[in-house]
This record gives sequence, C-alpha cells and structure tokens, in this order.
Amino acid sequence: MSAAAVVLIVVAIVGLVVVAMAVQSLIHTLRSLRETVDDLRRQTLPAIAELRATVAAANGEIARVDTLLDTAEEVGARVEATSRLTWLVLRNPLVKLASASVASDRVARRLSRAQPDDTSVVSPLALERPDRRVDSRRDRRRGRGPSRRDRRAG
Repeated sequence: MSAAAVVLIVVAIVGLVVVAMAVQSLIHTLRSLRETVDDLRRQTLPAIAELRATVAAANGEIARVDTLLDTAEEVGARVEATSRLTWLVLRNPLVKLASASVASDRVARRLSRAQPDDTSVVSPLALERPDRRVDSRRDRRRGRGPSRRDRRAG
C-alpha cells in the first residue's frame, strides 16, 4: 500500500464520519420536526373544532338575519301597498276637504270685512258736508272719482 492509498482510505473514513454525523444531525432534526408537528396538531385540532363550531353558529345567525330581511322586505312592500291604496282612497276626499277649508276661510274673511267694526266711530250722515259727493267703490273703479273742487274742499 502506498501512501496515496492510505491517504485515500483516511479521507474515505473521514468522509464516512462526516456523512454519519450529517445523517445523525438530520435524524435529530427530523425527530424535532416530528415533535413540532405533533405539538402543532395537538394545539390546532381543538382550535379548528372551535372554529368550525363558530362558523356553524355564524351560518345560523346569517340564516336568521336573512329571514328577518325577507320579512322586513315583505312588511315594507305591504306598507307601501297599503299607503298607496290609502292615498288612492283618501285623495279625493282630502282634496275636497282642503277645497272646503280654503273656501270657508275665504267666506270667513269676507264676512269679517262686511261686518262693521264696533270699535270704530261712525259719523252720522247729517253731520257730513252736503256739498261733498260720496263716491262708491264702483264709481272709483270706473274712473268717476271726486272732482277737483271736491278734493280741494276736503
């Protein structure tokens, strides 16, 4: 055996030792990884079960809210239909009532203007000046107002 063969055998043995140590480290890492996965599985399985229960409860609530929304839409549609029907039924009487109210208000105003005011003082016709012409509203509208002489005298 030559020196080169001995060196090759030593290098091979050192290589085998390095590979054995690497395999040993790999086995240790794999065991550690397996323990970590088992730990993770033990912790996540209850969390996943709880999450499934929460999702099931949320789905139940969503179904309940969906039912409530459907009911609310039906109630809204019924209220809208009732409102429309009420408006169609009551529109004509309400318009007539409003017209009657406006008309009665106008009549009341005209009657209040037509009645003499008790607080105002009315002078007797005998005390008015006889030469003064008394104009009516109709005469004033037709342009027949008092003459210039009557206006200067008054």
